[in-house]
Amino acid sequence: MMKMEKIIEKLETIKTDAYYYVDEDDNEIRLTIDDFEGFDEDWSEVERELENHKAVEEVLEWLEENADEVEGDYYEYYHFGEITVCVGYASFDI
Repeated sequence: MMKMEKIIEKLETIKTDAYYYVDEDDNEIRLTIDDFEGFDEDWSEVERELENHKAVEEVLEWLEENADEVEGDYYEYYHFGEITVCVGYASFDI
């Protein structure tokens, strides 16, 4: 069974491009890929270029390959036994 510490260790490898919150009461990790820079002078969204796009892709692939179950269309939910990792993007919250 996948341990919370092992998942967090993997997420730490992309901390320049993502941040996460651990809700230990619900055994859930909320991972947000930081793809939003802000707004320009016309209030149009400005995308943030990821510093290490390849590392982010590798972590997402790792989650996919190691999860017991994956679900979701917008936000992705990776289930590891009783642990769930919810993946979204900062631009989703605009």
